[in-house]
Amino acid sequence: MAALKGKAIKSFLAARDENVAAVLLYGPDSGLARERALLLASRVVEDLKDPFNALELSDAELKEEPGRLADEITALSFAGGERVIRLRTSGEAAVKAVQALLDGLDGGRLKPNGVVIIEAGELTPRSGLRKAFEKAKYGVALPCYADGPADVRSMAQEAAAAEDLRFDPDALDLVVAILGEDHGISRAEIDKLILYKGPAAVRKGPASISLDDVRASLVDGLGDAMDDTASAAADGAPARLAAALHKAAAAGASPIGLLRALQRNFMRLKTAQDLMDGGASAASAMKKLRPPVFFAEERAFENRLYKWRGPKLERALRMLIDAELDAKTTGAPQREIVERAALALAVMGSR
Repeated sequence: MAALKGKAIKSFLAARDENVAAVLLYGPDSGLARERALLLASRVVEDLKDPFNALELSDAELKEEPGRLADEITALSFAGGERVIRLRTSGEAAVKAVQALLDGLDGGRLKPNGVVIIEAGELTPRSGLRKAFEKAKYGVALPCYADGPADVRSMAQEAAAAEDLRFDPDALDLVVAILGEDHGISRAEIDKLILYKGPAAVRKGPASISLDDVRASLVDGLGDAMDDTASAAADGAPARLAAALHKAAAAGASPIGLLRALQRNFMRLKTAQDLMDGGASAASAMKKLRPPVFFAEERAFENRLYKWRGPKLERALRMLIDAELDAKTTGAPQREIVERAALALAVMGSR
């Protein structure tokens, strides 16, 4: 099978495919790969700590016994039922063992009694593991790439719906703006928000998640750190920015999450500037933003409106677009790219 994409991944994860005996999870988002591996494994074995039905192997073990994967997938359990064999590999170290497994499955020489699930990290198109799975009849490859805004939005809505909760529109917008591309961190933050609101078992009937709920649960930590970073850059305060960047890194903010916070802050300035160019006052423009500028932040935001005018604001927005392109395509360290762009903005704003 070829590597699955888009809706095909969702369909595969929604229900077990009995024809698939081996799954490769690869890509830069290890949190997403781990979550999917646990989901797939739990469909085969109820207790993943069961020593008879759940087994984890390493590259070192397969190097000593390349046929181990093929042996384990066909072994019968002492406790009965199917088995899950999990492998976390550095990449090409497991190619020989995996190829033997897939050849045996495709050739009908192996009768699987369960599923092999492999987490391999980021792999290039030339990777032997990817090539082996993409040609296999009974194996499937699932790429695990960083979440985009639509993925975060969908994840938040699905997690809330499972606990009979729904997001107010402005609350959901803030969650998407706060969270970055790391699926594991986003999932943990969303779970924290739901726990703050109260899961269905401890509530009576449906409830909504408000903007205040998001602020109380998330903004004081991760979101607050990212907002501090964006505010310091827009205020032209390099020293305060350095402290904010350190705080954001300690809180677990992803580089792309920081970049989104900067983009959101400067795009709000651009929207307000456009309203003012149309004849609105600064106060009126701030109230028309969605969400509107909070009362305590109005003076700082108004100062930024007069600091970032016309071509200067356009240059700032272009700088952020270029930083995102560099972060996602050049292979250079994303954090360094984003922090350099933030510092450049702070210096520009200080002039």
